[in-house]
Amino acid sequence: MKTPPFSLLLAALCLAFWPVLRWFATGTADGSNDSAGLLAVAAAAAVVALAPKREAISRPLLLPSLCLVVYVVATVCHVPVPARSLLLALAITALASSFRLGKRFDMALFALCILALPFAATLQFYLGYPLRVLAGDLSVFLLRMNGLAVAREGAMLAWQEQTVSIDAPCSGVKMLWSGLLLASALAAAVRLSSLRTAAALILAVVFIVAANAVRASALFYMEAGITHLPAYAHSVIGVISFAVAGVGILFLIHSMGKRAR
Repeated sequence: MKTPPFSLLLAALCLAFWPVLRWFATGTADGSNDSAGLLAVAAAAAVVALAPKREAISRPLLLPSLCLVVYVVATVCHVPVPARSLLLALAITALASSFRLGKRFDMALFALCILALPFAATLQFYLGYPLRVLAGDLSVFLLRMNGLAVAREGAMLAWQEQTVSIDAPCSGVKMLWSGLLLASALAAAVRLSSLRTAAALILAVVFIVAANAVRASALFYMEAGITHLPAYAHSVIGVISFAVAGVGILFLIHSMGKRAR
């Protein structure tokens, strides 16, 4: 029996997961999230569309069918739609990997599908404060190396009877999302294996966390009045910090791609 074309199977898959797609549309348009996930959608679509033509692997519908079965069970058990959206990301990855990328599963494509989901507000809620605390601890270490007796108090840095808050925008959640998007897109572009992609994503998290700590340390000098810079320097420092981390991610994945070849 001939397997239906990829486009038809993808349309059927989306139809089966239509409650998730409705949640995706409303969540992306919701003001509590942002529409940056559409960049991940575009990147994932480009990965699939620009992939060289390859033969479909044996039993290409095995993993997508399994995802659909689990989704039906999850729906019957009233699992929340946001949790079920992960199954759609996995199903689309498995289907595209089997028909377009010549492999059972592609980690870079899966990461892009996950990043496309409208979880910005959820990530900020659950990861915002822990990342602010982590940035504070790392900043204390860096600032003490420069001779400043700084201490962390919650999500604030205390020095000479004044405190500098590490506020929510400085938590690094958006920077982390952007860094993972860059790493996933680059890993897909150089066609890293799933194992190498996973390693690259972990190292990308390390780079971004370190860059955010450096940003928080640099901003401490401004906010504490040690260095007087114009207001726009706040944004410039953030851009430079992410740019340095991005270059590190680019160099890392380029090196991993050369080793793989």
